[in-house]
Amino acid sequence: MQYIGLTGSLSSGKLGGLVGSRGRSGSQLRARIVPRQALTASSSEARAITGGLPALWRLLTPAEHQSWAELAQDVPVRDALGQSVTLSGYALYIACARRLITIGIIEPLRAAPPRPSIPPIYGFEATPIYNAPGASSALEDIQLTTANPLPLDFTPVLRASAALSPTRFNIRASNLRVIQAGVMWPSEPYGVLALWQAVYGTYPPGGTITFELSLVDPISGLVGAAVRAVTSYSYTPTPAPTPGTVTVEVEGVTIAEIPDTYIQVEGITVAN
Repeated sequence: MQYIGLTGSLSSGKLGGLVGSRGRSGSQLRARIVPRQALTASSSEARAITGGLPALWRLLTPAEHQSWAELAQDVPVRDALGQSVTLSGYALYIACARRLITIGIIEPLRAAPPRPSIPPIYGFEATPIYNAPGASSALEDIQLTTANPLPLDFTPVLRASAALSPTRFNIRASNLRVIQAGVMWPSEPYGVLALWQAVYGTYPPGGTITFELSLVDPISGLVGAAVRAVTSYSYTPTPAPTPGTVTVEVEGVTIAEIPDTYIQVEGITVAN
């Protein structure tokens, strides 16, 4: 939201929740926007490493530059519109190096390696798991499965969206965040709700989550075709206990009465 001409004292800079600037319409005040995604120590380190990739490219020899240009001609990619495009050798080098950083490999790339044969992923599905029948409804986990075990020669990268409205269908790559990378799945079905919560926090009572799985070659940084699985879940949160009055007695003598209170031990209400 923009406000024009409210005050002349703030011509530029920040003041509280406002940011001032000068434009063709005169002095302008805008609400200060705080980024939603706070930087963590690991993400700050990854961004610092990524920021140094152009310098690594400049250290390559002309022959190494040419090897990446030739590889780029052999591995066209899809843009946001689904159209096939050919990257430059530089763009492919940066993309591959960033993927290697994502899976925990920081050894600099030199000449382009041979193009690997990354197998496709079939039958990727996500299933919500609820608690045992007869208990209060609750979401216990979300399990991911594939038709065939993931190959050991390539590293899975798992991304996920937030819990969104079921009516939202256009989930873009920018809506997905990495919830696990560089870790081989120990078994299937693979429970990922804890991984999702570590990134997005507490899940709401209902929503739709999109998961995206891809395989990265740990040598070249090239990636196979990503597949998606969408799951919707809904549960009824356990209602909070009804507060009552807690009476405190010492040797049969009431010394205090605390209204609107309940006492829990390990999440179980024992008095109210």
